[in-house]
Amino acid sequence: MTHPEEAIPGTMRLAVGRCLNLHLRAGTVIHVTTGNVELAGAPGWLAEHVCRPYCRLRAGGVFVAATDGWVTLASTGTSALRVTPAEAPPDWWRLIKSRFGRSGLLLGNARPPDTKAAETPVPHATSK
Repeated sequence: MTHPEEAIPGTMRLAVGRCLNLHLRAGTVIHVTTGNVELAGAPGWLAEHVCRPYCRLRAGGVFVAATDGWVTLASTGTSALRVTPAEAPPDWWRLIKSRFGRSGLLLGNARPPDTKAAETPVPHATSK
């Protein structure tokens, strides 16, 4: 299965009044080369309310996605933009996190200690 960023072309044009929805990974850069674009960022929670960051980008403007999610681009005039996807983490890093993270050797990924292992077994009422 391909990741959504693999289908994103490097440079794209938007006609007047056109809208484009893109799923971006954190760190993806959108650079408006010509025209004006209104951008609504990925939805997020703020004090129990859903909010979407909103900005207007003119020619030369740059937006860097802070989080993963869907971004909406609306063109107010004929515009062109360049999308540079974020670098994917190497596959070996995912392997390290999956192996050592469960064992507690990586900070932030540790499992809680097994408190049941130290208890002595108690006979159940139905056992003989």
